[in-house]
Amino acid sequence: MAAAAAAAAASPARASWRPVIPATSAYATRICFRVGVKRFAGLQRTSTCLHQATRLPAAHVKSGEAEGRPSTESAAAGGPDEDSLRRELETAIQEEDYARAAALRDELRVLQEDGRSAVLAANTQFYTAFRNGDLVAMHQAWAKGDHVYVVHPSAGRISGYEMVMQSWEMVCDAGYEFPLQIDLLDVEVHVRGDVGYVTCLEAGAGQGLRAKGSSSWGKQVATNVFEKVDGKWFMCIHHASHFDE
Repeated sequence: MAAAAAAAAASPARASWRPVIPATSAYATRICFRVGVKRFAGLQRTSTCLHQATRLPAAHVKSGEAEGRPSTESAAAGGPDEDSLRRELETAIQEEDYARAAALRDELRVLQEDGRSAVLAANTQFYTAFRNGDLVAMHQAWAKGDHVYVVHPSAGRISGYEMVMQSWEMVCDAGYEFPLQIDLLDVEVHVRGDVGYVTCLEAGAGQGLRAKGSSSWGKQVATNVFEKVDGKWFMCIHHASHFDE
């Protein structure tokens, strides 16, 4: 398999690419576009965000409580990170230093809550830009690099910061009536170190979610992955799929 991947990576090919989007998707049909994409045969980039975002503690957030605001993070201020605190906690327990272990446990809990609040705030920044069709804010919400990608409902994967931003430009130019009324339901946030992700249900209500001359938006299941760069959280993956009840 490694030899096949190396051979494939050695022979890049350029092609024009158009995402295949069913006509039944009002959301997806508005972002159908053709762009030149640099693609390497057999190369499927998997963001390091996904590899690192496993076995994370989950925080369940009630609907309407997803507009989190970050508090000061210890790591951003030069304090200990989560992994080092966990190691110190394990050492204190092994040494039966329970007073030290209790203090480390509390410090770890505060650090985790700060991280969850900051990731929720980054998630809010993304959806505020989305609701308002604000391309400047959308550019600011995303990490920059080839590792970022977006999957719009019923569309294929779009990789790389520039291509991802072009896809959002198509969304904003698709004839929606902004601001969109997007409610976030069943919000969960997971954070471990410099990686966090939010899962939620995007639900539309009212005429504001309708593209001109189209049917209602409906619901999308979304996963949003964030990475912390220089103390600030940025989106690196947005994956939305249609949800049929």
